[in-house]
Amino acid sequence: MNWLDLVRVIGAGVLLGIVVGRIVVLRPRHLDRLRPRVWLPELKRMSVRRWLVLFSAAFSVAVVSLLFSTVVGWLLQLFEVPAVSPEDYPFVTLERDYPWLVLAVVNILPIFEEWIFRGIIIDEVIRWRGSKFFAVLISAALFSAFHLSNPGTYPGIVLSMFPASLLLSLCYLYTGLGGAILAHDFYNTLLLAIAFLTG
Repeated sequence: MNWLDLVRVIGAGVLLGIVVGRIVVLRPRHLDRLRPRVWLPELKRMSVRRWLVLFSAAFSVAVVSLLFSTVVGWLLQLFEVPAVSPEDYPFVTLERDYPWLVLAVVNILPIFEEWIFRGIIIDEVIRWRGSKFFAVLISAALFSAFHLSNPGTYPGIVLSMFPASLLLSLCYLYTGLGGAILAHDFYNTLLLAIAFLTG
């Protein structure tokens, strides 16, 4: 990883931290969503049927997202638009050398990514503009663009991530934060499994 990659990662993280920090200071209710005392009672009250619906919706969103992202990735390759440089993308090496660590990371990160990009950004854009449609577009665009901070990525990654991001945003609107987190976890796990089995 060179100094430019470090600037990309740190710069994006600091900028996101400042924006999210400011929002959370102004509206601390967003922070409550991460506290177990808030969401644990709700989980305990959920029926088996509700769990099945949630898991089915999340898994369906993950599979459809993966299909759309694969088609977009294939089109990018067809038109020679780079999205990721495997030599410079750190997850390629980590995936090969430490698959269990990568599995843990790709299932923990969605908790925070979904909390920020869906739980905070969608809610704030709806509050600001009153439009779920606009909120979904903004959230999807920001989430996709944020992946440019990963070393070894090119602007094509935004196009590749956008369909999945749109579906995760819609999943959030219809199933809540838990459904979006599950869908994102399923998506990441499926990607990792495919890479492991084909690589």
